Amino acid sequence: MTTTITAGTATITPLLVEGYTAARDGGALVHRILGSSAPDVTLRPAGMRTGSLVLLFDVEGTARAAWTALSGAVVAVLTDTDRAIGMSFVVPDGQPLSLALDDVTRRHWHLTVPFQEVSA
Repeated sequence: MTTTITAGTATITPLLVEGYTAARDGGALVHRILGSSAPDVTLRPAGMRTGSLVLLFDVEGTARAAWTALSGAVVAVLTDTDRAIGMSFVVPDGQPLSLALDDVTRRHWHLTVPFQEVSA
């Protein structure tokens, strides 16, 4: 399994994607009609994915380099050879990237990356 994130000129290869959570806003608009039991519906596709990734690193310097690369004004590209999670994304305003030392191993690093999928 290989997961790679390209952010600007940086290539990020975590040890593991420890967590992936995604959601989409529905797209259909439902208009309630007074005096009718059936609403009027405007069909639209669902929105792009939003969520977070938790990336595991075994070297502090590599984790910090990933943190720095994803903190820039870049559209990042995620590819994964085993899962259908690939996408182009940005880190949304007001949602922090967080870097944490693993409590158990005291050696590994966890980088939590909030994302908003965007068109490439």
